[in-house]
Amino acid sequence: MSIRINIPTTKCRAGATISGTVSLHGDVDIDVETITISLVGRCKTKVVRSNGQNSSTTYRGRAPLLEYRQVLFKGPNKLKTNGHSWPFSFTFPTRCVARGADPFKQRHGLFDLNPEQNLPPSFANENHRFGWRGECFIKYELEASLIGSRTKIFSLGDLKTEKTLDFITTRDIETLKPEFIEKFQKIACYSLRLQPGHEDGPLTFKEKLQSMRTSKLPVAMFTLHMLLPKVGILAHSLPLFLKLEHDIEASTTQSPPLVTLRKCIVKLQAITHIQCIRDEIFREGDEQRDWSTEFCIASIDYSANMDKAPPVTDYMNLQQLMRIKIPWHHKPTFSTFNIRRTYRLAVKLAVDCAQKTFKAEFASYRFDLLAADYAFPTGAQEQEMAAPAYGDLSGQLPTYQDAKLASGAVP
Repeated sequence: MSIRINIPTTKCRAGATISGTVSLHGDVDIDVETITISLVGRCKTKVVRSNGQNSSTTYRGRAPLLEYRQVLFKGPNKLKTNGHSWPFSFTFPTRCVARGADPFKQRHGLFDLNPEQNLPPSFANENHRFGWRGECFIKYELEASLIGSRTKIFSLGDLKTEKTLDFITTRDIETLKPEFIEKFQKIACYSLRLQPGHEDGPLTFKEKLQSMRTSKLPVAMFTLHMLLPKVGILAHSLPLFLKLEHDIEASTTQSPPLVTLRKCIVKLQAITHIQCIRDEIFREGDEQRDWSTEFCIASIDYSANMDKAPPVTDYMNLQQLMRIKIPWHHKPTFSTFNIRRTYRLAVKLAVDCAQKTFKAEFASYRFDLLAADYAFPTGAQEQEMAAPAYGDLSGQLPTYQDAKLASGAVP
């Protein structure tokens, strides 16, 4: 005996309608009071902290996001299990509609406590560290329930089944004007190779000894500038630029030397923040934890064939060179009652100058990641949110921050 949910797809998004049927399957008749289908969404967090000597303390947090319920059948009645099915249809709201979240105490603006916030995406993450373990999930489900007869002693009782949905968020800004944060690193190259006539070929023993004393060597001073984007879109090209600036005044070379790119790695660091309710004898508040995971999203290495290494120019487009994209399976930046996902972007590279290798690292403290799909606001959402007014942009696109402020989004 079973109850089943039948839907064509588990993927859904705000404003979309999800339809299907609930059916009974088995080989015996059943006495039924009611059959219902519910669309629910919830956030849950848990932290288990070790206290030593095989003991631990568990903290939990919960936040309902939405809950809709439809009665498909109302008895009492005896039903033959095979051959019965009931259609249902739900439309996903754009914002949270449930109440009753735990009384979290917001700190440092990490979490969004607005009860009418936009629905966050489906999400699950966990982390194990010495002394504690944290886990969290944002789950959307269809829950079908059959309540058996309460008047008959030999009733088969209640049946229940769930089907997990994959809720995907969309962005409400179609096209962005790229914004960058600039990081730089100064490099000093001391080498006899910088002298005319010494660029190639082996050095003599005397020249090698001389190379050990940098005060006697010619020097080339230059600065690497990395332009890191502030905002990226999932599954879209990520702009990234490297600039080279020679310091002619501080250098002792006759002309700027050739600088080539040996290798480059672009990494995305995902940070998960969670909070739970903590209630102790002398203290009441939130138990907050966070952890991070790094992903390599693009890399290139010319170490095995430096003849093909490209020169670093005044303005080098790394996106064209490396085809940088953030994979679609990552989640966009979001913040809800007790879970927050943020990102940082980091670039590690090595350049060669005068047959010497120099390493550099650049990182942004905050990188906003937007959903891959764009959805134009329609219906009630258009009435609530007036069209943004940016003034005279002379054909220029609005910046991400301008668009957020104009749309009334929570920063």
